[in-house]
Amino acid sequence: MTAKTKQPGVRTKLFIAEETIGIGKINLLSVLGEVGSIRGAARQMSMSYRRAWFLLDSMQSGFCDPLFITERGGLRKGGTKLTPLGHDLIKRYRAHVDCVDNHSVEIVAWLKSVQIG
Repeated sequence: MTAKTKQPGVRTKLFIAEETIGIGKINLLSVLGEVGSIRGAARQMSMSYRRAWFLLDSMQSGFCDPLFITERGGLRKGGTKLTPLGHDLIKRYRAHVDCVDNHSVEIVAWLKSVQIG
């Protein structure tokens, strides 16, 4: 198998309303919670502010309550905080991924054995 051949695996994607949520959006939401700034999260994940905002906004559109709350700058310098729902989404997504990964060992091993390359 060459270094360029992708390894078989399982990827978890959630669907809510008209939106999809995968590891990229979850990681962005998590970094947002850590740094407290959309611009900072975008920078840390090597993406533009505009792209980060689009991903966060699209994810938010699937939920009836906010995943994060933004405050404009000024004396308190503004920022962004995850809501309890945002924290819960991250926790539940990661727990689900762990469950799926733990139950996928056999099929992934089989896929590796039959993959071309």
